[in-house]
Amino acid sequence: MIAIIKFSGDPLINISGAYFPAWLACMIAGLLGTWISAIFFGRCGLTQVMNPPGLMIPSLFAAITLWVWIFYFAAQ
Repeated sequence: MIAIIKFSGDPLINISGAYFPAWLACMIAGLLGTWISAIFFGRCGLTQVMNPPGLMIPSLFAAITLWVWIFYFAAQ
């Protein structure tokens, strides 16, 4: 049996009259979220929990980016 998947959301976002790919806006939100989270973890003294940082920071970035993507397109 072949499953047919229908998407309800358009992968374009209208920002000031220009249509940007949605993945670019989600990546920027993920980058900002990761940066804010890293500052928060540093101020709370939780940097030792984020070991190894070479694995944890990109994982946090991917998680935030995908969460924003799912949240935005599930709301449409």
